[in-house]
Amino acid sequence: MKIVYILSTSRGGLPHYVAELANAVSKHAEVTVIKPKETSADNLFSSKINLVNAFEPIALSYVDLEKKHVSVLEAMRSLLSFRNIKLVDDIKPDVVHFPTGLFPTLTFFASLYRLDKKYPCIVTYHYVFSRKLILRGRDVYSGEPLLTIIALNVGNILNNLLSIQTAKIIVHTERDKNVLIGKGIDPRKICVIPHGYYSIFRNYSPKTQEEKNCILFFGNIIASKGVDVLVKSIPIVCKEIPDIKVVIAGDGVIPRESWKIIKQFKSNFEIHNYFIPNEMVCDFFHRASLVVLPYKGQGGYSGVFTIACSFGKPVVATNIGELPILVRNAGCGLVVPPEDPKALAEAIVKLLKDDELREQMGRNALKKAEELSWDNIAKMHMKVYEEVLNEWGKRSKR
Repeated sequence: MKIVYILSTSRGGLPHYVAELANAVSKHAEVTVIKPKETSADNLFSSKINLVNAFEPIALSYVDLEKKHVSVLEAMRSLLSFRNIKLVDDIKPDVVHFPTGLFPTLTFFASLYRLDKKYPCIVTYHYVFSRKLILRGRDVYSGEPLLTIIALNVGNILNNLLSIQTAKIIVHTERDKNVLIGKGIDPRKICVIPHGYYSIFRNYSPKTQEEKNCILFFGNIIASKGVDVLVKSIPIVCKEIPDIKVVIAGDGVIPRESWKIIKQFKSNFEIHNYFIPNEMVCDFFHRASLVVLPYKGQGGYSGVFTIACSFGKPVVATNIGELPILVRNAGCGLVVPPEDPKALAEAIVKLLKDDELREQMGRNALKKAEELSWDNIAKMHMKVYEEVLNEWGKRSKR
């Protein structure tokens, strides 16, 4: 079986998601990834995979919007480069899979070249919006700047106007499946496959070991991720654990009010405000006693949560989206209300002071990561691909 994956983003967690999925599926099928010329996961793909550098690097990430580092000219050049999706015809795959969702221009060119008429097409949505319009301060992007909300709404509206025929839609949660059914999608077309638990970063040899009372905030620093809530909680934590070390590692904007607290408690903070290279991720997670996910609004699934589990790190997470279900079911952490620095501080203190509880939750995290290994996730995908090909073959004979 020949599978083509269309990787449509350059940086962040989605290139890593595609690398993990493609690597695992390549054990069962012939895999090609059509992708931007440069991505944050370029050195993570298996040598078995045929990589086709077809798109310009995509310059429209949430971090770029938050930092206002957006060039309209570069963005247009990136989006128009999706016309190179016609390279699919040179490969002649059995299945075309869009594992990072569909940008409107990607949908346009896929439709223009009639890819959905030539091949069975599958799309993975990592979050499905329940409303046609995303409101500032509500939904999953709580607190995001107006520019981000406008960009999300424009993309959402265009995606509703443009479409391709999909053989199957993959989502990660029952919630997303129910939202799609509510929008009139045939339930038989929707497959729920959990997000795999990232293991790719464990391939690097750690240069560090766990540090006592060290907590980690990792990933893109955007308003909805709640780094400001974490920072506000630390003066409270310091009353119980004066030597607390807070490592903040990721690209984005740390609010001015947070910087005031960080400077006041500078011995308790370690800031790495840049995109973290793959080879450094292992060390950050090895150092941490626990990982904090103080999200105000987070759709779908947290890739950082899966990395924490793969390293056997307990988490303190907020009661947002699927996070409380994932954390409680796995028994790998504590759940607190969003935007509540006091509750967050109490949970951090509880876990740091209770070695036995923290270690048990770490073991539970590792167990959950093993259950949702990428080998298992790949087998779920292969089942979907085989089902799609069977249905496609029956349709072709009509």
